[in-house]
Amino acid sequence: MSATRNIVSSEQHLIEIPCPHVEPRIVYQSNEPRKVNNLTLIDGKTFLSTSVSGDITPPGAPDVGFFHDDTRYLSSLELKVDGHRTVVLSSSTEKSFASQIELTTGNISLRDSIDLPENTVHIRRDQLLSGNVLFDHFTFENFNLQQVEFRVEVNYAADFVDVFQVRGVARGTCGSYYEPQTTNDSLSFTYRGKDDIWRHTEIKFSTPPQRIEGTTAVWNVKLERMKGLRIETTIRALVHAVHAEKGSGSGDFVSNLRARRGAVKKWEDESTSFHTSNEAFDSVLHTAVGDFHALQIPSGNDHIVAAGIPWFATIFGRDSIIASYQSLLLNPRLASETLRVLAAYQGTEVNDWRDEEPGKIIHEQREGEMTRTGEMPFGAYYGSVDSTPLFLVLASEVFQWTDDEQLIHDLKPNILRALTWLDKYADLDGDGLIEFRRRSSKGLANQGWKDSWDANMFPDGTIAEAPIATIEVQGYAYDAKYRLARLLRHLGDTHTADRLKREAAEMAKRIDQQFWLPRKNFYAMALDRDKKKLDVVSSNPGHLLFSRALKADRARAVANRLMQPDMNSGWGWRTMSADEKVFNPLSYHRGSVWPHDNSLIAHGMALYDFRRPALQILTELFQAAQTFRDNRLPELFCGVQRREYDVPVHYPVSCSPQAWASGAMFLMLTSVLGIRPNAPKKELNILNPALPDWLDYFHIRNLRVGKSRVSLDFSRRGDRTFCNVVEVDGEKLLVNVAFKKS
Repeated sequence: MSATRNIVSSEQHLIEIPCPHVEPRIVYQSNEPRKVNNLTLIDGKTFLSTSVSGDITPPGAPDVGFFHDDTRYLSSLELKVDGHRTVVLSSSTEKSFASQIELTTGNISLRDSIDLPENTVHIRRDQLLSGNVLFDHFTFENFNLQQVEFRVEVNYAADFVDVFQVRGVARGTCGSYYEPQTTNDSLSFTYRGKDDIWRHTEIKFSTPPQRIEGTTAVWNVKLERMKGLRIETTIRALVHAVHAEKGSGSGDFVSNLRARRGAVKKWEDESTSFHTSNEAFDSVLHTAVGDFHALQIPSGNDHIVAAGIPWFATIFGRDSIIASYQSLLLNPRLASETLRVLAAYQGTEVNDWRDEEPGKIIHEQREGEMTRTGEMPFGAYYGSVDSTPLFLVLASEVFQWTDDEQLIHDLKPNILRALTWLDKYADLDGDGLIEFRRRSSKGLANQGWKDSWDANMFPDGTIAEAPIATIEVQGYAYDAKYRLARLLRHLGDTHTADRLKREAAEMAKRIDQQFWLPRKNFYAMALDRDKKKLDVVSSNPGHLLFSRALKADRARAVANRLMQPDMNSGWGWRTMSADEKVFNPLSYHRGSVWPHDNSLIAHGMALYDFRRPALQILTELFQAAQTFRDNRLPELFCGVQRREYDVPVHYPVSCSPQAWASGAMFLMLTSVLGIRPNAPKKELNILNPALPDWLDYFHIRNLRVGKSRVSLDFSRRGDRTFCNVVEVDGEKLLVNVAFKKS
């Protein structure tokens, strides 16, 4: 017997129909390419994902919709002219907040007028997202030689599904759906969830339709030659029905567009700016700068970067930390505020349902219906083993960039609690390694960054059983303790500093002793519950370079192994070797290419002065980015081997934009340019900078280091890259440029 939902009509009659269910892994068949070319508009935790025509089609598909606070407020939005879909001429987005879509009609036979030839009616569609408001405007122009009449239809639907339903989690029951309400200039949908929260989609028509048929607004349009008509619609996502939500958008299209442009300009003005000799690379960087503005979520007086669209428009501990680390070159304020937000959500108790423990840094925070009702544990969920050590790594690195002693003073209790978590809770069996094991019945089985169910596999395909110790997390723990030893010594806590330095050295030894694979001259991906090595070749050990947990000879061995063809797809490093029996380039974590994974490894290689591999990966990811809409790297793409004239193979449900994919270029640039700040000493060190052969110059302006602003010009002549200090504003800053042989 299927689950049911209630639709309550204005006469209070109940109708029983199945609860919505979404299959997120289906690749929908249509005349338009799916997901690869979707248009995405974002404003924090509100976003719109449409086809290239601006429509939300197919209705209820998992990769499209108008979402707000983990709920889909529009599941269908479709424009038709005389019953026919429009033809897309072009579409583009402006900084992830506005879309400009140019449409026309195909050949249409009209019953009451002349036939409408193709390409004679131009339709301009403007969409703008501002707060919880979507503006969807249409302008029709007639370029026929005579007057034409046609019918315009816009169909709407709102399923109010929770983001977890969108991701494929079935529900037994759901709340009450009320019959849509109409007036002469409005259409509204209302849903009362099982959490007793009223959610409301309100659609206002500034040009009232002739009629509303069900949930389809209909205009009978009569246009003289060379004349136009504008239809303006405003769609609001509201909570508690009739009450305007705090922070909800107001005003008209023009004022909201002006406000959003102003907010982006303010972000760009306070951030580092970049200009290079390669216009395509400038475009990649400019897109990423806009993404970091669009993905910011306000939290109290601070902001934190959301993970990505469409499924992760929320606080994500690991993703937010890594994206903030990557973007220190762009704007360290975001990392500072991210630390404060995550500190506010730090675990305080042992709670198995949420996988929470005292001192643990949050993994994910949701506000949707299924979380509020307790169907899912993600209201504040702590099931990641790496967020806590990475929090400590970020705190240390932010101090290197900002010299913000007040921030560190404020966070010191959180830092000490995070260190206590590493010592008291993270080592599940007392062997000195960091392991994870799910305690929540609906939590994540794998709690490292490769968190899909089949990510941790032995070469024969056997799934590793928990507790599992992944190798990269041991590196993060080493790095956290090594860094905190230096930071706490700076703050005068020499006793704790000495202990942490000792413990870091012990962790480095354990990594080498327990994970090294002599026959492969490489490291195991993880250890299972019996401490058996997952002896597959993967990208995970590359993160040990980022953590600087390896001696020089081991670091060189890891770098050399990663550069072999089975690991390097030609578009970047795969997550698993193509020589492994369990390799699948189309999978989520067993052979795909993740830009953030590549950026951390490339950063580590540069820290060990392996510049050439880092430059090669920078080049490959730049070439990949140019093949995606708006020159934006997605969350991941398939690890199919590159051949001449190829483009990357798209992963069908990859998030885009994804914060740590957008941050990949900034971290790799920090790496290859050798930018290493030491704000506490009022120094900026530029060590062995190197530009790729497709960049003749790279100009940086308004780079923040401590209370100084620095402008740098990098230029390449042959194989040598030079750095010129153009200007230093604010406090005095010593800029040291040093070269040594790689």
